[in-house]
Amino acid sequence: MYLLIFLFSSSCAFRSSGDLHLYDSYFPHETGLIPIPKGKVRATFLGTASILLDDGETQILTDGFFTRPSLWKTAFSKIESDPVTIQSVIEKAKIDHLKAIFVCHSHYDHVMDSPFVAKQTKAKLYGSSSTLNVGLGAGLSNEQMVLFQPGTPIVIGKFTITVLESKHTPPFRILGKTNATDPNHPNIDSPLAGPVKATDYIEGGTFDFLIQHGKNKILIKSSTNFVEGAFDKIHADVLFLGIAQLSLQPILFQEQFYKETIQTLKPKLLIPIHWDNFFKPLSVPLEPNLKLGDDFDGNLKFILKRTSEEKIQVQLLQGFETIDLF
Repeated sequence: MYLLIFLFSSSCAFRSSGDLHLYDSYFPHETGLIPIPKGKVRATFLGTASILLDDGETQILTDGFFTRPSLWKTAFSKIESDPVTIQSVIEKAKIDHLKAIFVCHSHYDHVMDSPFVAKQTKAKLYGSSSTLNVGLGAGLSNEQMVLFQPGTPIVIGKFTITVLESKHTPPFRILGKTNATDPNHPNIDSPLAGPVKATDYIEGGTFDFLIQHGKNKILIKSSTNFVEGAFDKIHADVLFLGIAQLSLQPILFQEQFYKETIQTLKPKLLIPIHWDNFFKPLSVPLEPNLKLGDDFDGNLKFILKRTSEEKIQVQLLQGFETIDLF
């Protein structure tokens, strides 16, 4: 009897935490086949927090996590980047004039493939000291990497990027493993070369990206957390917002998260990110995170209720889907 209960509970835990068909009207179903109109910035969603921005002249990528090893491999084995998968994503997404990769933190689902994307495209890798140690482990030269300087604008083509210090989603435990940072070992202190355990990818600080193009501003925030007052003097036309595990947090946290991000930034357009099950390939339609560690329906219902009250447009993007931002 206890075995049956365990097996039933386990099968439920490994189901999707949401039904995307309920939100079909929020997907633009665009694939970016037409040329980018002059003066526009096109965004392509490549899963998790990987976002490709393209103005027709310059491309900028956040993270770049394409290998997406399975849950079992991630939990019980060692993981490493798959060059074939990475190259296929580069080709399918038409990443052919990439200048920079900005990594928001150094957990494997953000940083693991970034050095290999940089190698293939000759783009520069921007990140924390932990991210740069992953780059060194992958064989990148110091000349191809740039250490974050929060608050200092970086001009790349017509984009101006400012790195902002942030916080990671509150720690959680899945299958006996936690992503909480060990205060005695908060960074990746030496070159890290795969294959390694997923837990060897230490957070190393979390960052948001304020990106300006002409008069328009984009804020990319991959983690479901906030620094109180950090956005008080910032406005964003478009907000890419990590929503993973939002509804699993206390109600007070949810309300303050909304206030410190959406309500403060006042975006015209909100695009949720980091909602997909990154244990499945990017080559198949993305599915919401597993019930094992998230509640996609709960996360999105909270966001949609509040944004509807404030008349903020919300769009979801499938893998490789595009949207022209402004």
